Amino acid sequence: MNKEEIISYLNLTKLQVEKTEFFINSVINYNTHTNIIGRSTIENIWDRHVLDCLQLTKHIQSKKLKILDLGTGAGLPGILLSIVGYKKVLMIDSVKKKTDFVKKIIKELSLSAKIQNKRIEKIPISTHDVVVSRALAPLTKLLTYARMYSNKNTTSLFLKGRNVNSEIKIAMKEFHFDYKQIKSVSSGDGGILLVRNIKTIND
Repeated sequence: MNKEEIISYLNLTKLQVEKTEFFINSVINYNTHTNIIGRSTIENIWDRHVLDCLQLTKHIQSKKLKILDLGTGAGLPGILLSIVGYKKVLMIDSVKKKTDFVKKIIKELSLSAKIQNKRIEKIPISTHDVVVSRALAPLTKLLTYARMYSNKNTTSLFLKGRNVNSEIKIAMKEFHFDYKQIKSVSSGDGGILLVRNIKTIND
């Protein structure tokens, strides 16, 4: 999809488009000296990043749900979710250069999102309605993290690449979980892995 098609598909308002463009331009500028997104993805940034992240909105019904973005990096998808109106987004990343960048964006765009510069394992335990992650770690690791922040109703949405089936097989050696694979609407051969009811084999 091109930019106009993406704006239409996601039903973005004029203000949301303006804030998204400000964010994108900030990422591109920051990326010239600090690598926070893959350089090859800049050319097609609306498809590879904006659409890829915001397709999650089709699976997060209420804007009031507590969302946790694990290993947010440049603020993807957390910043974009906040721009489109999700009120309770918390992002976590252990790299200070990245969290400093995200903090600056939150302030400049007057977003309600929050960012913490901490290792995921060290965060005070609190549960969230939705856990999201993009290009962070293999599924076994993601399930370990997500389980720490989940209650019985939590849904996890992991943006995954082409190796998702082998990751699922490996994860099943350690975890029981319900899952659904959803084909990505952005370019590439990835998709969304929707996961619920994560338990270890020994639970």
